[in-house]
Amino acid sequence: MMGQLFSSEEERSRLKDAIGSVLYDAMLEGGAVPDLGVVHPLLLSNQDARSDSQAGLQEQLTQLQSDIGNRAPTYLKDLIGRLSAFSDEPPLAGLVGLVVTMVMDMALTSSKRSSGGKGRSAGSSSCQERVWELQEVMEEYLKRCRISLSDKSRLTQDSIRLEAQFSLILTQLKTCLLGGDCNSRSLRHWACGAAFHTQMLVHLACLEGKDEPLSARAALEQYKEDLAQIIPAYRRYKSNTISVGKCRGGLLAQCDLSNEVPEEGAMTGLTLTDRETGKSVTIPLSHMETATAVNLDLITSDQYAQAYLEQLFSEKGPVADLQNYFSKASERLGMHRINLRCKNKAGADVIDKVERVNEEERPGELEGKAQRTEERRQTDENLKLSIVETQSEESIG
Repeated sequence: MMGQLFSSEEERSRLKDAIGSVLYDAMLEGGAVPDLGVVHPLLLSNQDARSDSQAGLQEQLTQLQSDIGNRAPTYLKDLIGRLSAFSDEPPLAGLVGLVVTMVMDMALTSSKRSSGGKGRSAGSSSCQERVWELQEVMEEYLKRCRISLSDKSRLTQDSIRLEAQFSLILTQLKTCLLGGDCNSRSLRHWACGAAFHTQMLVHLACLEGKDEPLSARAALEQYKEDLAQIIPAYRRYKSNTISVGKCRGGLLAQCDLSNEVPEEGAMTGLTLTDRETGKSVTIPLSHMETATAVNLDLITSDQYAQAYLEQLFSEKGPVADLQNYFSKASERLGMHRINLRCKNKAGADVIDKVERVNEEERPGELEGKAQRTEERRQTDENLKLSIVETQSEESIG
């Protein structure tokens, strides 16, 4: 139907974008857009021992202690207090930063699990099982950090073991997502897990004394590729959670996917519902009429839903934000490597410059030595001549 309203594809595309933008903005304002954001940013300052970074970390720990309340196990609260004592030690600052991010995520997930129950029901999907396993490995990692924080060798061994386990579960979760169980919560947990795994590899490289986090960089590139594979599966999932109903005479009509037979009464607006988030937004017709002069009643409910989905997966939506997160994190890891090389290159440039200066100074130095040698030779000749003349005069006398 929308294609019949305009003579060109360009006009149809403009209408779809205009309507979709209005629908998306309304859903965003109503808190109905799914949250796909990674809970905490990827920390890449693992070797930054500046006092301001340490002060910021200490502030994080203090704020975390006040926010966590009763939403996390006792050992997590104890760990926060223990980490506070190590936040002023540069070699451990990066590891502490990692643990802080994981503690904060555990506080969030613990609160959600306490409200929904921690037990696993028989009907839990494979994705939910993998998410629970990720959380359990995170808890185990925190426990091992608490036990081995003062033993670098043991901490490294624990990190290697749990990193491999964490990586396997993430792969299994990705397989579940691609298999059709790709809801927003599972996708967000996969993304958070990918970020945490990358950070584990960054700090593991630091513990092992490596100059560059090459494994972390390779893992992050792989996760970017994985995300590109997951997005189509997520879009298929979301297309089944979105519905649009037309409002007529102030009353909401039933969702009509075909809209082949016009309903009685003038259309007064739309109600857009996302069954996954459990939220609906009603948009008056007047808000949409400002975007186009077309008779909006001729557009089907399914076409309205598709227009919203286009915006949800456009550059302004949460999916694009998630992709940008991984792209920026990859750039940071790349700059981390490049900065090290630049530092080495700068040092080499200084050495080369000194060598070039020395080479430039050598010709002048050699020329000066030759001139001084010639002057001494002439002085010696004059001295010899003077002696000969004196001896001649004495002989004559």
